[in-house]
Amino acid sequence: MVAQLLRLRADLLAGEVRGSARRSVLVVLGSLVGLLAAVFVAVQTVALRSADPDVARAVIVPVGALIAFAFTVVPLVVGRSDQFDPRRFAVFGIGRRQLAVGLGVAGLIGVPVVGVAIVAVGTSVAWMRGGGVGVLGVVGGVLAIATCALLIRVCSTVGSRLIGPDRSRDAGWLVALVIVVLAIPAVSLLLRVDWLDPQGAELQRVADVAGWTPWGAAWAVPADVAAGHVASGVLKLLVAVVVVAALVWAWWGLVGRALDTVDGRTSARRYQGLGWFDRLGSSPVAAVAARALTYWVRDPRYRTSYLIIVFVPLVVLPLGVAGVPWHWTALVPLPLMALIAGFLPHNDVSYDNTAVWLHVASGAAGWSDRLGRVVPVLVVGAPAIVAGSAVSAWLFDDWTVFPLLIGVSASSLLSGLGLSSVVSVLMPYPTVRPGDHPFQQPQAAGVTATVAQSTMVIGIVVCTVPAAWLAVLAFVRGAEPWSVLTLVVGIAVGVVVLVVGVFAGGKLFDRHGPDLLAAAQRN
Repeated sequence: MVAQLLRLRADLLAGEVRGSARRSVLVVLGSLVGLLAAVFVAVQTVALRSADPDVARAVIVPVGALIAFAFTVVPLVVGRSDQFDPRRFAVFGIGRRQLAVGLGVAGLIGVPVVGVAIVAVGTSVAWMRGGGVGVLGVVGGVLAIATCALLIRVCSTVGSRLIGPDRSRDAGWLVALVIVVLAIPAVSLLLRVDWLDPQGAELQRVADVAGWTPWGAAWAVPADVAAGHVASGVLKLLVAVVVVAALVWAWWGLVGRALDTVDGRTSARRYQGLGWFDRLGSSPVAAVAARALTYWVRDPRYRTSYLIIVFVPLVVLPLGVAGVPWHWTALVPLPLMALIAGFLPHNDVSYDNTAVWLHVASGAAGWSDRLGRVVPVLVVGAPAIVAGSAVSAWLFDDWTVFPLLIGVSASSLLSGLGLSSVVSVLMPYPTVRPGDHPFQQPQAAGVTATVAQSTMVIGIVVCTVPAAWLAVLAFVRGAEPWSVLTLVVGIAVGVVVLVVGVFAGGKLFDRHGPDLLAAAQRN
């Protein structure tokens, strides 16, 4: 069976080349580029044989860990197209042991694993500095190859299960978003010259941390022993062996599950009662608020929107790298998160699509619709501002900034919600349709989207200026009485803008209801 699966693997690889001329050229070029990159890394690694062990360790361990991490992320995203998914062989009556071993061995044939093998050979040569270290270099290389090969099998199978055909694009875009967001501060950190110096303390610390991870343990075994850290090397050898054993166990379990389960079964959630509609009552404001809360919890479009807020604290990393004192960076995320939270509902009507007719046809006052829609953000945003202000003040190590942060953040959030209540009625623009994946591009919105978003950002900033200016005076002239003024003025301005926005937006909603329905149908 192993031989048959190996022949099948070879035939599939040959079939990639025997396709159309364009596809064949792309496959060949991609394979050559990958192999040449692996050879380049291996050559550079071999050149470290004469370098100081600490210098070689600071280069080899992070690079190896990064390679192994790529063998985790990429298969998770593209796993749905894996031709050696165990579920594809479930109908052939192959035994569990034969299928697990056969697919595992066949998975060794391919450019990615061959590339890792080339790099592993280079690292083994780099550690040929004595009998014991040389043997550990070979052992570490073999464990690294096994780890990467098993990561491909396990992560591809998990990816094909979690990222089915219906959700592949959503998850792919989401993973891409996370990688891009995390890459921005990472690149800003790597731009520092001392990070690129193998003798620098930063890269040495990176090697220390990476060596204890599942991705870097195998690469760090000979490196630590060569650098004189024998006990650490032995422990990391144990970690690497445990990682390989855990991946083997996971692969065995996934193959068994593929043979014992049937795909295509649908599952449905069962809900008791009417959820938020039962809890909030039957008044117009409560009904709209219950509907909005349900959307914010269940609708993937809303979840994708507030997922952005989670990554906002990462902006402090580039600021810290640029030289801003780290304790000052603690004051940045919360006001920015409040601004984004107030900005999010500015096109809330368009998210309803044709369901907005329920709000138009009900005959309820427009202000009740406007007020009900801001309830979810208020319910979550108000406690979050208090908690976030406490955390920021603790990180800043000065509790006098606590009322300043509440005043500025509350002004941003409340003003944003008030402006959103007006802008979402006056300037609705096409957005993602219900049921579509959150990153799908909607129809062209023309200049309306740009004007609406610019108006929101500028309006929130203008409304926050009074509180922000008073906060600056508190830092310059002392906390008293400016901190109290910042708190009072920030909340007062925010409440006034919110109240005016809700009632003005309600009047506009009553007047432009049919126009809103027509605009929603064009989305």
